[in-house]
Amino acid sequence: MLSTRLHLNIFIITLWFIKLIKMSQDIVDKALKKLHDLHIPYGDIRAENSLMTQIRTVNGKVEASTTGIESGIGIRILNDGAWGFAYGPLERYEDVIDMALKANKLNLKQKKRDISLAEVKPVEDSFIGEQKRKLDDTGFDEKIKFTFETDKAQEDDRIKSRTSSFREVLRKMILATTEGTRIVYEVPYVMLFAVSVAREGTETIEGRCRIGHLGGVELLDIRSPQQVGEKSKERALEGLKSPKVKSGRYPVVLDGTINHLFSHEAAGHSAEGDFVQTAGVLRGKLGKRVGASCVNLIDDGSLKETEGINSFGYIKYDDEGVPGKKNYIMKDGILKTYLTDRSSAKHFDLKPTGNSRAEAYTVPQIVRMTNTYISPANDSMKHEELIEQTKNGFLLMQGGGGQVDPIKGTFNFGVAELYEIKNGEIGERYRPTTLAGNTLETLLKIVGVSPEMGDPLDSIGFCGKDGQSAPVGITAGWLAVKNIVVG
Repeated sequence: MLSTRLHLNIFIITLWFIKLIKMSQDIVDKALKKLHDLHIPYGDIRAENSLMTQIRTVNGKVEASTTGIESGIGIRILNDGAWGFAYGPLERYEDVIDMALKANKLNLKQKKRDISLAEVKPVEDSFIGEQKRKLDDTGFDEKIKFTFETDKAQEDDRIKSRTSSFREVLRKMILATTEGTRIVYEVPYVMLFAVSVAREGTETIEGRCRIGHLGGVELLDIRSPQQVGEKSKERALEGLKSPKVKSGRYPVVLDGTINHLFSHEAAGHSAEGDFVQTAGVLRGKLGKRVGASCVNLIDDGSLKETEGINSFGYIKYDDEGVPGKKNYIMKDGILKTYLTDRSSAKHFDLKPTGNSRAEAYTVPQIVRMTNTYISPANDSMKHEELIEQTKNGFLLMQGGGGQVDPIKGTFNFGVAELYEIKNGEIGERYRPTTLAGNTLETLLKIVGVSPEMGDPLDSIGFCGKDGQSAPVGITAGWLAVKNIVVG
């Protein structure tokens, strides 16, 4: 049980959080007025107050238990074709503007080209993410109980290490621009993770399970902590008793998690407008064939829910006030657009795609993905049809981690589950392994795509870029690939 002192601290934090939200509205108005008085051509302001809780247990003991507030203001200006950005405490907004002006002067001295913005229509709106069980209505001790239940479900003599983690974030932000955009966000995220490490002799296998959504604690009414812990344990133990696969090039079917992993890491990053201005395998290929005719590569920030579960990668607006939308990066295998913020959209003479995102007020906006996946452009196939068509090869499931070189177009991913496909049927399981390949070569070797999206509760990921992290959805259908290197 929590001490009275800790309960009191949480209560004080909540009251202070409410006070900060009220303060933000007034400070944003004052900061906008100052930018107008300084005749800044363009400026955007992000005043943020985020309430975060994280609890982690290791082998039945609490290793971390924290609740806190991230609060402040980030101000970005565009002046004489160069950016200036700075951040700081809300009440020090005038100092933040002064620092942004100094950053702008420094960037002016070293700029290689003028930055300008694609035009967008100013928006006044708000978005409040639905919570059926609100984060602040669930006690801290109950959240600790979630992690203990997850931990206990992993117990087994062969499981030598158990980690469970509950995390929630309530991000409240005001975005305001000198063009007239003003959007108020209130976005709640809830996540539960389990990692089980099984050992037998000298062999060690790791199993993982994670669930999450954009919403409240009702997540754990849909899937219990026990189920998360049991699935993590099961994946570790099943992998432990499986044989190793012989390294080689095989026909494969990739499940939805690896569809996303490939779509996001290997193809999606290569299509980000800020990156592709200088490098990348997709640079200069707009309007050209880069994938098989059955491939639609999509990034969909407007994907609000799947099977009634709120998408982890959903954004009503990006952090420049552009609506989240369904973007066909590739359609019928043809590269149709890059993912853009307003400046890269102007550079390529494209429409802004709604992909300008920032992890927090402390960093400037950059081009980021949302829900990225390959869907069938034509002749969609069911999962069993993909297996039958492959005949002899492997089914790869539960992708995670790895390395990608978006300049050379090479990738190497981890695969937690591997099953033999023999005579068009799923057979023996093999140990965790890797797959490797070349992005453009793999896109052209895709021979079948299923529209059946994966488990939406499992569709929780974080994308790292330039030191920032952003929540993304990872649900997708299965893919059949002519051949790829496994092991």
